[in-house]
Amino acid sequence: MHSRRTIASRSVLAGLLALLVLPVGAFGQRAARPATLEESLRQATVDGKYEMLLRQIKVEKDAEQYQGVHDLGYQARREYAGHADLPNGHWVYVAPYWYIWRDLKATPKPRRNWGPEQAIGPPDTWPLFGDRVTAWASLTEDGQDEWLLLEYAEPVIPHAVLVYATYNPGALGRVTVFRLDGEEVEVWKGQDPTPVGSGKGISVIPIKVNFKITRVKLYINSRSVGGWNEIDAVGLRCRGRTLWASAVDASSTYAQMQPVQPVVDPDEAALTRLENEVRQLKERARRLEERLKKRKKTK
Repeated sequence: MHSRRTIASRSVLAGLLALLVLPVGAFGQRAARPATLEESLRQATVDGKYEMLLRQIKVEKDAEQYQGVHDLGYQARREYAGHADLPNGHWVYVAPYWYIWRDLKATPKPRRNWGPEQAIGPPDTWPLFGDRVTAWASLTEDGQDEWLLLEYAEPVIPHAVLVYATYNPGALGRVTVFRLDGEEVEVWKGQDPTPVGSGKGISVIPIKVNFKITRVKLYINSRSVGGWNEIDAVGLRCRGRTLWASAVDASSTYAQMQPVQPVVDPDEAALTRLENEVRQLKERARRLEERLKKRKKTK
């Protein structure tokens, strides 16, 4: 006969074993670790499908409706959930933020003369200078103050912004960066290090931030410095290396004055080609059917 102590020990052991095999849900589902802002940003690109983030808005209530990554597609909403002046773009929800992207990365884009896309990558006008099509230029010379929004392929903590101005420099007045939660933070304001009247210049703007960024915005005092204030490239200096913009947006561009060649989506082109082939096959089938009917009548 087993002693009471032995029976009690076996009962405890059996209870522990039962706990080990119980599903996690028996104790309440263990909460998953929330994604970091950097992880959320990467998810919001939808495996690299989108680029050039125009706006990021916080809408916590939408987490009840959209789980995980929700690609809503292209939207033309000016207002949503109390947020106004929203740009047209591709909307992706990763709780608690909506990310509004300008571009489908795989779609070919024209490289227009004086377009903001001329500020993508390392300098290609410098060391030359003057009014050249390989730099960004605003729509008007001095009609309004301008801005240039630059996106970089990876989140980094920079310590300087390098602005390559190749025509009428000296108009840079303010620099901001964006936290990964979308907040715009001013990091510099003052007199452009490159003097007005210089033929060209590299304005090195030291900045101090303790958070990662992927976007920089330059504010150009265009009305204060005569002529087109053209910018060739903008680098981010961090840890002994320089990153160059992978996508750029602007307040305006002289490229609007140039005829824009239509951009053909390769998928649309393939679909059109297949539709034409289907129409041709249907026509051939119709003719064969008519020939067969005629043969049957003559028999």
